[in-house]
Amino acid sequence: RGLTSPDNSHAGRLTVPLGIIDKPFEQRRDVLWSDFSGAAGHMLIVGGPQSGKSTLLRTLISSFALTHTPAEAQFYALDFGGGGLSAVSGLPHVGGVASRLDPERVRRTVAEVAGVLNGREEYFRVHGIDSMASYRRQRATGALTDQPWGDVFLLIDGWATLKQDYEILEDHITDLAIRGLGYGVHVVITATRNMEVRAALKDQLMNRLELRLGDTMDSEFDRKVAANVPADMPGRGQTPDGLHFICLLYT
Repeated sequence: RGLTSPDNSHAGRLTVPLGIIDKPFEQRRDVLWSDFSGAAGHMLIVGGPQSGKSTLLRTLISSFALTHTPAEAQFYALDFGGGGLSAVSGLPHVGGVASRLDPERVRRTVAEVAGVLNGREEYFRVHGIDSMASYRRQRATGALTDQPWGDVFLLIDGWATLKQDYEILEDHITDLAIRGLGYGVHVVITATRNMEVRAALKDQLMNRLELRLGDTMDSEFDRKVAANVPADMPGRGQTPDGLHFICLLYT
């Protein structure tokens, strides 16, 4: 499978490890698994400046690279967070990383992912494929050899910058999120505050994590837990059920 993990029980299943969860009442720590195969296939990561948002995205890509082949998962990234995603741009799973300073490439990246979605929608119709799960199964058995794409992820690191500099793309990305999961197209966004993301898009982003926040009152999980996230340890945050976690970083 190319890059591999010693534990391959989750290989190819769109479930990847992102960190370690602390469970103090049970006196143990568990792996933080994130499942992108179902309704939680889009992700929102919220965290203040220097809280580890780009690090968490690198971890996401690296975890997929360890558990999936480039034919199973492909990534396209808009890097508005200071160039942090360039560290993973050489992975065969990464189709491209566009920075804020390259507007043509930014627009082309969004258009390419939209093209995958539109083409796959038509392919499903013509070939009578009734679900993305069926599509994945058929590709896994060696069928559908004319389809080079597996699950496709559009990562946007710095949603506020996209809204400010590329406002025209916001509706296109919202459309990708609304239509995408049924055809294996995923959207992953980082934001500084929850309020940056409009409801029409946010309602689609069911897979959520919070890192350290600039204002703990902005937490949509547990404000008391948010207040206890260390300020000097990027990559720490809380899960939706109020458990502390620390994200992994592959080197």
